[in-house]
Amino acid sequence: MMSSIYDLDTDVKQLSSSNDATTKMEYQQVAPTRDVVGTNFSNGTINFKFSNSGVRRWIPSRSYVRTRLHLTKGDGSALDTSFGAAPNMGLCSNLFQSAEFRINDKVVSRVGDFLAQVDALETRLTKSRSWLQSIGESTNWWSEDQKLRLAEVADDGSIIKGITGVADAVETARTVMGFDALLANNNGWAYTAATGDLVYTQGANGTGLDDAAASAAFPVGSYFKFVGVANTPEVEMKVLENDGAGNLVIEPLLNANVALNPVNNFARVVRELTAPASRRVGDFELIWQPPLSIFKVEKALPCGDYELVLNPQTFQSYQKRAVETLLGDISRESAPKTGGLATQIKAEIVDMYLQCAMVDGPRVDDITYLLDLEQTRCQSDKINNTSFGQKNFDVSPSTYAITLAYQDSRAGEHTAISPAKFRSYEAGLTPAIPQELALNRMFINYAGQNIPAPDADPQFVAGRDYTTQRYVESQLASGGYHDTGGVETITEYHDRGAYYHFRIPRDATDRSTRLSAHQGFTAGTDVTNMRVLLFDHSKQVCMVRIQDGRVVNVELEDA
Repeated sequence: MMSSIYDLDTDVKQLSSSNDATTKMEYQQVAPTRDVVGTNFSNGTINFKFSNSGVRRWIPSRSYVRTRLHLTKGDGSALDTSFGAAPNMGLCSNLFQSAEFRINDKVVSRVGDFLAQVDALETRLTKSRSWLQSIGESTNWWSEDQKLRLAEVADDGSIIKGITGVADAVETARTVMGFDALLANNNGWAYTAATGDLVYTQGANGTGLDDAAASAAFPVGSYFKFVGVANTPEVEMKVLENDGAGNLVIEPLLNANVALNPVNNFARVVRELTAPASRRVGDFELIWQPPLSIFKVEKALPCGDYELVLNPQTFQSYQKRAVETLLGDISRESAPKTGGLATQIKAEIVDMYLQCAMVDGPRVDDITYLLDLEQTRCQSDKINNTSFGQKNFDVSPSTYAITLAYQDSRAGEHTAISPAKFRSYEAGLTPAIPQELALNRMFINYAGQNIPAPDADPQFVAGRDYTTQRYVESQLASGGYHDTGGVETITEYHDRGAYYHFRIPRDATDRSTRLSAHQGFTAGTDVTNMRVLLFDHSKQVCMVRIQDGRVVNVELEDA
């Protein structure tokens, strides 16, 4: 029942607690059970084990994995902007194949494959744009802009974070540009106030610059000004036109003509935006919450034996997946375990710890509690042709939402194709409109429903973008539309790769598991390497039984 604005607190028990009966809170640093540093990282599963008892409790939603990573060229030299390899978007999950969490040896949450894809989708569905651009970018490189991420780690990187009202002015004297010296009775300009025409004369002596060189000294966008000319203000006038033969058109800011005269001095002014140095870090920390449902639990969990299990990519694979290059650039190969070339990439783990948020609270000796878990699983199937067709999948009977996306099957194999982005490209990987945006018809059939209805008919071609409805409906379905932090713009939505998210309302007794995804693409679309990704979001309930201060039973079932 909603309280009225006139209902005042009359009992001390109605007042909010200052600490919720918590007497102590700290982070416990849990080390992996084996060495994960350097070349040892890919040597099998990585296990983080910890236990609670007595008054000690663990808060999953405030816990995270902290990783320190050293990113260089294969020979150990620092990255630079010309090398073109940036930290991959959502870097941490790209290092692993799968992840799971266990309570007393019972798996309660698991992503068995496509960990980077699940992490990318979960992050975009649940985090606001302001989070992605601030905490997300600072802790795990969630910017969609590869060039921004590159600038942050390159030793010559610079970033213009905003455009100031007035740029820095750089003035160049006539002799520095190559014109002859003042009073040499040669090089000069004549100005016509009515038209803004500025005409150059080299002079009879033939010294200084000729007509073409004089024009080259004042490119369009630069500024011309007379210096020290009697009765003529030293006004900067922007060059609007340049014919390359000594004839310019400038802003007519002077009201009077200025005749050709050897005593008339002049200069060029160029306005430049200052680009401050970026972080320029090859060694950095990553903060990451694995996309496992247990990490969404905000309650403090009591006694138990807990374990996070991460399965890393192979040595050669995780290094390539750690970076993203631009289309048109070469794919960077991984450096070997010893040695390496300046054309290769090297990503080395310096250390990795699970940081567990721990609190001291009321002791639990005998209780059965429930965890409401929301799992996300990813499956894929190859797109064989552009014709309208269907792909069949088996999903959880407790599915409450479905997401479709399309991705290049070479993701993770070529460094220009990030597993964290839902993009697909033509076979030659030439920079062009990504092929996944050629989708022109789509719907899913599940639990006796066609969603959306009528069928979605997006289009994205030169001069036309009919993807806004799908973008908006996905944000409405995820709840991001009403998030005070905002959501990614439609351009960012395309840059990270379009996804199509749908809630599935159905009868509580419906336990359907068969789903078909229908899609068609514009004729001529290159689907050679395209696959459909289907994410099913489902609910599960975990029941934990505690007796005499220890866990005696853990059960998991679909909600």
